[in-house]
Amino acid sequence: MIRDFARLITLSVIMALVVAGAARPAQAFVDDVHGKEWRQLTETVGLSWDQVAQVCPQDGASACVGSVGGIDLTDWVWASDSQTIELFSYFEPDILTSPVVSGQKYFFTATTFMNAFQPTFSMALTYQAAAQAAGWTSSTDPTGVPVAGAVSWGTTSVSIGGQFGVEPMSSPGVALGVFLWRATGLGTGAAYAYDDVGQLASPAGGTAVANVLANDWIGGAPATTDNVTLFQLSSTNPRVTLDILDSSVDAAAGVEPGTHSLVYRICQTGNPDNCDDAMVKVTVKPYVIDAVNDQGSVSPATGGRAVASVLGNDTLGGLRATTATVNLSTTSISPATEGITLNLADGSVDVARGTPIGTYVLAYGICEIANPTNCDQATATVTVKENAVTAVNDSVRASSKTGGKVIASVLANDSLAGARATTSNVTLALVSLTPATTGIKLDVTNGSVNVAPKTNSGLYSLVYQICEIASPTNCAQATVTIDLSGGGKGN
Repeated sequence: MIRDFARLITLSVIMALVVAGAARPAQAFVDDVHGKEWRQLTETVGLSWDQVAQVCPQDGASACVGSVGGIDLTDWVWASDSQTIELFSYFEPDILTSPVVSGQKYFFTATTFMNAFQPTFSMALTYQAAAQAAGWTSSTDPTGVPVAGAVSWGTTSVSIGGQFGVEPMSSPGVALGVFLWRATGLGTGAAYAYDDVGQLASPAGGTAVANVLANDWIGGAPATTDNVTLFQLSSTNPRVTLDILDSSVDAAAGVEPGTHSLVYRICQTGNPDNCDDAMVKVTVKPYVIDAVNDQGSVSPATGGRAVASVLGNDTLGGLRATTATVNLSTTSISPATEGITLNLADGSVDVARGTPIGTYVLAYGICEIANPTNCDQATATVTVKENAVTAVNDSVRASSKTGGKVIASVLANDSLAGARATTSNVTLALVSLTPATTGIKLDVTNGSVNVAPKTNSGLYSLVYQICEIASPTNCAQATVTIDLSGGGKGN
């Protein structure tokens, strides 16, 4: 996201207005009207994540102490990635549903953000302009890569675009500041309850906001459960509630995906008339739904089941998807055929007997039953081909004097569709015997090779063929080499 700001574009007719707006004198600090004021990113451009970490804790709560690169950061708190997302959400709520949102619809909210925050990068050409405000957060991803936040807008003569994002960023070449904040509400005796936002990864529920009082003030001091009384005034969802004992906002399992609002009130302990209200917006993300591609093959001679169930490797909320949790649908089959069908009741992909040989791609969709707009798609690639018939050469040494059954069955090492070939699935036929003799016989009923006593000694080659019973033209050949000596025992 940060690396792609130059691709964000917008209408040239709007460009002049935007550039003019961005050029207005920016506030020294930005009050988010939610209990924090933010330092301009431009004041800290050029500081690396490691430099800031020398003087600033990474807990999103404790204040920095000291200077780096000649810039004093004392008394400012280094914002975490979640705090930065919360800041962005005041301008663009969609950032609560995805770590990166971009497109034409975000152009205006991005420019509004940069009417408050000076851009750390900007450019203007005859038919193109772009700007970005970017900064380090105190967070890292699981691999230790620092996380940065950025808001961008861009223009060309034909289109507009905007972007909000918070994601790992290791490139040192991008102009970054540092997201720093400090609490507002000090020095006054009034009650100040500031709005909060929270996120839940899925409808499984959990704690969306650990402490609504974290940005509230009472009597010039931070609000706590010791100096204020908490009340829940309303909630748009009965599963989203305020715990007045620990000041958390929690969602019960089964809460519907979407954004829910809860209104609460704080009143000063001992002074019940000193109160203020605030709102908590809780965004619940849908269960992650993941449809994974499948493949299978079937013989046209028999038809049958190419895939036992396309749901076998699909998941909903980390658990295997089933017909009890998702609905199945067929999107398309290419090339079109009526011979391949998806069974919506059990997820199997079936091939009708006689379907033409070829490779077919069946596209299907799964949608969560409890949330029908939560969907994903995948494909099942079905190859209709003849079963593999494999005939493997044999060799034996035996006595021409005594003869006998020298090979129990030439089929013992032959296969059909990966399974052992037998007289129930293939037919046997003698192709040739060199040199010709009546003393060597292939029994096509059981695959044995038999030598009559006193057959002339020598080296014989018996060529045989096996063909799939269900598809008589699907055949393979192999050779049995028979070495008959003048005496001794057969091997």
